[in-house]
Amino acid sequence: MSVTRATNVLSAALAVAILASSVSVFAADENRPAKVRKPIAGATVGPERTGYKPLPTGKVRIWDTMTTRSGFDAGWKGRDKWVQVPYGKLDYKFQGDPFLEGHNFWIAMRSSGRSGISFFAKMDATGAPSSHVKVYRSYDAPVTLSDGKYRGGERPGKLRCYGGLLARVKILKNQADELVVESNARPHVRPGFKKGYSVNVSTTYRISGGKSWVEIKPVRQVSELGLHGETRLAVCPEAGRNGADAVADSWKHPATAVINMPTTSKMMFDYMMDRDVLLVMTWPNPAKAKPYNINCTGGATKGWSRIGEGSSPKIISSPFARFGDETEPIYIGVLVHGYWMYQKTDRPVKADQKIAGNWKWPLTPWRGQNIRGSRWRHGKAWMPTYPGKWRLTGCIDGKYYTQEVLVTKADTKKDAFSFTAPVAGKLEYLIFYLYDRTDQTPKDISTPMDIYRQTQAEFKGKSGSKK
Repeated sequence: MSVTRATNVLSAALAVAILASSVSVFAADENRPAKVRKPIAGATVGPERTGYKPLPTGKVRIWDTMTTRSGFDAGWKGRDKWVQVPYGKLDYKFQGDPFLEGHNFWIAMRSSGRSGISFFAKMDATGAPSSHVKVYRSYDAPVTLSDGKYRGGERPGKLRCYGGLLARVKILKNQADELVVESNARPHVRPGFKKGYSVNVSTTYRISGGKSWVEIKPVRQVSELGLHGETRLAVCPEAGRNGADAVADSWKHPATAVINMPTTSKMMFDYMMDRDVLLVMTWPNPAKAKPYNINCTGGATKGWSRIGEGSSPKIISSPFARFGDETEPIYIGVLVHGYWMYQKTDRPVKADQKIAGNWKWPLTPWRGQNIRGSRWRHGKAWMPTYPGKWRLTGCIDGKYYTQEVLVTKADTKKDAFSFTAPVAGKLEYLIFYLYDRTDQTPKDISTPMDIYRQTQAEFKGKSGSKK
């Protein structure tokens, strides 16, 4: 056979293989016929768009999961059948639930569930998701219940309506470096509302390539935005007395309490204990945000039972920002592995006494497995992962005192960072976290202040202060 003929035969065979792969999902058994996938209306199905592969650096994507089964886990297990919405296409018709993929997180716009929208951190390079955090959007409806009965702490003229029951997703921008999607809740009338008063909550979600945060902005009937974090501790850095952190500890408040945070707060942390993830919620205007937390019993404790202190009797259910005017956005940033640590001390201290941290990783394996993607192991020494400006907050007799700690590259191999007690009393616990960068902080990671400055610059059109 001549070289030319051999080349032609090879090219023809390759063309047949490519054509087959563009319309088929091949069975694992060679002797079984391949299952043919029907083309998706409005989408080009091809090997480059069918089935999940790790996200290229600096890109973002929209996926059609081809399923409406409840929960991210079900969708993730079927990721070999996912179809990417082609860049530039806005009128795509989804057959399953849409998932937005960012730099190190997922936003799942599920068809089922109360909130309809959930947030997941990526736990490793494969994109595997963390446990979910619902993204809340709610509306204080200016109506009175016709039956005169108020539910869940509601009051006349202020009835919270959650934007669940997801109805549809509209793609507004679909580029490799930026996505904007509008999510609309199913219009409905809650029981007891005035007849004909329709709730139709709507928000947009904007994510950018290489950025570890999402902008969530009201479109219609959204006066509150937040997370269903289910955590014990929520922290607003620098918002307490004399520059200390303002801390909400669910164990120190009644189960039905609304824990208001200082109106000077520029961000609020949600600690996901079970996955070693720090969620950073920030907003453009501190005076308008009016951040608060809802305390309750029950619910998931986000791994608190894994740290050896038993299950959490109360949790902060929902860190919220309450704007009221339905125009301000929030930004949610995600920081994965090694950004923060909690250490129980529970010991008496004297004023000016120096307490060595001797940090240990407190989380026990869950069902025999350590946290995916984390290098820390239960009972072993824990060191701050990255050099930078860290903050160390101690709780003494229910009050919080914060000290700044400058961590160098050499310090990331040490586990004995100390806290100097400013007053005498009982030191209950310490919270230690990366807050801002220095010249030694790796350029490919984000700090909470990086997220704050970026979102301020995008919203206001100018760069923020470094402090």
